[in-house]
Amino acid sequence: MSSLHLKKSNQCQTRLNNLTLKSARSRWKKTAIQQTSNNSQIEQSLRSIAPTLASLSQQGRWIVLIGAPKSQIRALLDQHGIAPNKVLLVHPKDQIDALWAMEQALMSGTSSAVLGWPGTIEQRDMKRLKIAAKHSSAVGFLFQQSQSGPSSLDNQLCQQLNLNNIKHSLH
Repeated sequence: MSSLHLKKSNQCQTRLNNLTLKSARSRWKKTAIQQTSNNSQIEQSLRSIAPTLASLSQQGRWIVLIGAPKSQIRALLDQHGIAPNKVLLVHPKDQIDALWAMEQALMSGTSSAVLGWPGTIEQRDMKRLKIAAKHSSAVGFLFQQSQSGPSSLDNQLCQQLNLNNIKHSLH
């Protein structure tokens, strides 16, 4: 096989991988994941984003899990083909550290996805995360346990961050 053929083949494969990645990310572009206060629905939501995380784990960047419950981490990694060597677990000591870690992971440029479980957060903190996500190429999800009973659409389980700013090209 000539080197020109290999080069074209590699370029084709790279473009295909970028297109697959772009497709995986755009799946979440306009979709909101709903919130609930029980763990089985959180796990169901994680299963629905797992194929995207598996695709993203094939990149050279991290999937960052911040404050994730251990039971959900094991299920997510074991059952869905997410490359464990691309997963970075962060165990913050408190909510302030969790929010700081999420903001840093979103802005770092070294993450392909950031998933956080910081608990109930203030509106100003949500705004900071949205600003960080706006300038990020990472897909971000914020999981929050509902403090009150179910409301319309079972409340928000996770709020999507930065799904409108995908910065991949097919060059």
